[in-house]
Amino acid sequence: MDGSTRGPRGLTRARGIAVALTCLVMVAALSLVSGQGGGAAASQAGTPAAGAASRTLTMYGEGRVIVAPDLATVTVGVDIRNASLAEAQATATSAIGDIIQVAIDGGVDEDDIQTVNYSVSVLQNYDDSGAPTDITGYLVSNQVQLTIRDIESLGTLLEAVVAAGANSIYGITFSNSDPAEAASQARSRAVEDAEAKANELAEAAGVEIVQIVALEEISSVSQPPMPFGGGGADMSQRAGAPVPIQVGTGEVVVVVRVVYEIA
Repeated sequence: MDGSTRGPRGLTRARGIAVALTCLVMVAALSLVSGQGGGAAASQAGTPAAGAASRTLTMYGEGRVIVAPDLATVTVGVDIRNASLAEAQATATSAIGDIIQVAIDGGVDEDDIQTVNYSVSVLQNYDDSGAPTDITGYLVSNQVQLTIRDIESLGTLLEAVVAAGANSIYGITFSNSDPAEAASQARSRAVEDAEAKANELAEAAGVEIVQIVALEEISSVSQPPMPFGGGGADMSQRAGAPVPIQVGTGEVVVVVRVVYEIA
């Protein structure tokens, strides 16, 4: 009796619970789908359009600064020919010693004197076919490089080394011992040059410069040492003659690449 009474009620209650659970599942599913759709919409809204990418203008600038040389280097030495190798070597050694001493007396520091060449060549006769025959003597060459930091004394120094026995002078060059300051000025001028060009181009194109987005130094070049036009000649016949020296000027060049954002 009790079982038949509770059976229908229990069945009804079970069906109600099942319906309620089904509704909860549907609500949760709808919420999940709604959340995903909202996220996608937000993601799409946060993505910039392809046309909204920043525009840029690339410009190169060059800066040049003239520098006055304050340093000179010159190679001086002797070429001695003699039938005896021993005598040729002795004469060359004595002569280069005199030259070095004269250079030191003339204000060149010992640390600024460097041997750059010492060589011995055999002098020979040749037959009609070009084959070497007898030895006629030897040529001994000995050269040192002098670094002169007081370039106003260079002319006087050259006269002195020639008088001391130097019969070859070549490779005279001038440079600046500290081009860092000039390079710094050249960098500033290079950036200013790029900015001026960029503003001019932007105005012509009807756009505005917003900001610099990239800046790099492409090259920094100090003008190579300036050769003296009179170098390389045999100086043996110029002893006692004044040696005119024109120092001239050098140049430091810096090139920069600048990328500007434009609007």
